Amino acid sequence: MKFWSLGMSSDRLCHLENVLSRLRQQVSSKELTLTKTPDEDKERIKFQIADLKKEMRPFEQEYWQILSQQSGSIDISEQEAQVVVAEIVNQVGEIEVSSSTYSDEVLMLLKEIRDKLNQPGKSAAAKLKGVISSIPPFVGISYEAELDTENFLRNHFPTFTSWINRTIKKKQIL
Repeated sequence: MKFWSLGMSSDRLCHLENVLSRLRQQVSSKELTLTKTPDEDKERIKFQIADLKKEMRPFEQEYWQILSQQSGSIDISEQEAQVVVAEIVNQVGEIEVSSSTYSDEVLMLLKEIRDKLNQPGKSAAAKLKGVISSIPPFVGISYEAELDTENFLRNHFPTFTSWINRTIKKKQIL
């Protein structure tokens, strides 16, 4: 586990986002190539895709670990937090209905996240900061289940993903 000073964390998050973006572009390019490749070359390209995804894992885990460690310093309005929390709760419910798509471990962690968000007595902003702390284990489990964390979060929690990206770009995480 790496610990970063408050000043370094924002720069490191931006760096990690750049690295991950380049790796995702490479994966996307390989996947596109796979659709155009003769059958005899497809297995090789599938291995290259798997290798790139494996290379992404430590960067993604570090990214979410830093966010988790710095979640207390994230500035979020209650109104914005309410929108993000509502999206997550709603989407976890929808994922539960189509649960055959995801492993039991992923579903269990998503339910834990939803339960944290449904706890009474806390503000939506406080609940959302708690969810950020739950993401690093989710990333680890999603890799074990061969789940593409970035696409999963982008597809199911677009408001949350967008908010995280805006927060990092604004350097609100000190």
